[in-house]
Amino acid sequence: MSAEEIKVVNYSKGAAIVVQNSINTGNFFIVRSGRVSVDSEHIVVDHELAYYEAGDSFGLVSALTEHRFLVTLFADTDVELVQIPIRLLGSYLKERKELAMKILGLYSRELRTLQKHLSRANKPADREYHPERLLLNARTYLSWQKPNLAAYSLQTFLKWSKENNSTENLTEASELLKSIGSNYKPFVWDSMQSSLEAGEILFVESEKNNEIYVVLEGNVKLFGIVRGYEYVIDVLGPGEIFGEMSLIDNAPRMASAITETKSKILRVTAENLFESVGPSLLQKIFESIARRIWFSHQRLVILRLKTPVIRLYAYLYNSIRDQDIRLGRTLDESLANAHTIYIQMEELCNMCGIIKVKQDTIQEFLTDTNLVIEPNRITIKSRKRLEEKLGHYKSKEGQIVA
Repeated sequence: MSAEEIKVVNYSKGAAIVVQNSINTGNFFIVRSGRVSVDSEHIVVDHELAYYEAGDSFGLVSALTEHRFLVTLFADTDVELVQIPIRLLGSYLKERKELAMKILGLYSRELRTLQKHLSRANKPADREYHPERLLLNARTYLSWQKPNLAAYSLQTFLKWSKENNSTENLTEASELLKSIGSNYKPFVWDSMQSSLEAGEILFVESEKNNEIYVVLEGNVKLFGIVRGYEYVIDVLGPGEIFGEMSLIDNAPRMASAITETKSKILRVTAENLFESVGPSLLQKIFESIARRIWFSHQRLVILRLKTPVIRLYAYLYNSIRDQDIRLGRTLDESLANAHTIYIQMEELCNMCGIIKVKQDTIQEFLTDTNLVIEPNRITIKSRKRLEEKLGHYKSKEGQIVA
């Protein structure tokens, strides 16, 4: 790490530090002293944060996703900032565990807020642990014809009952588990890093545990129960972290996680996360959260579109942009190649808020010759043709992407 590349910058009281819609040139900022105030007319979700103080940070999402600042920041007092080139973030934070934990917690809260808005799930506000929800969830999984998920959820409930000497709902759960006929056994972790087959359940909604997971290879689907239906929150790839909310609250899981493909997963506790990963993987973890925050913002915009078929096209377009950021592709490279999004058609509809829709409503999408729709992936032959399609729709519904 070159000392010249990380520097301390000073701002006098009242000075503008960041102007809304300006481009981040690739820097991450940590407040060393003073107070930075937030002033914005463009905040998509509820945002309680009004200022940053010593130890707080900003600029991660805009630096890693190469997008503009959504807020204006100014010096409420004389301010001293540490300015870090984003490529050095992993190595910088590797040596500063307490700071890294604080930053990860801040962005995890931001991501959770966005996901709550996306799912419209009306989750209980108390965030207390109610193990009987595992039993209720199991019945929902059975209605989806997913006996392994139901079995896992019931096994987790029965394990809790035994550990806590509880007999409430015990007979009901035991009889339901017997009636399912599933032979599913939870994956046994004999080391922090393991290879898993497709379909392995990592945890279920309402389960209480505190492990954090990092995808090293493969894909993992996060999903929740929303009004009785499966709602896909995200499909994560290599370098992505999930379950990180255990860093900041000792609460039950808000979603379920299952491997979509053969995967290699790192499983650690919050306490040993920073000892278990190197600077490059730590860098990827922060990049992962930044991209998920950005992509969740985009999904909020997409869900406002009235026409279902336009939502599908807009989602694919933003998925391409997300891939370009993750893989470091230039615009020319992106335009010159086909793009494959590893998502099922049913999941795509789900993520676009399309739960029940007649096939003829999205027939234009299903018969589009620019798309190759396969059981577990969708390939876009030409990004340019997709952009032209979205351009055609803009006159009908206004701006598609933020």
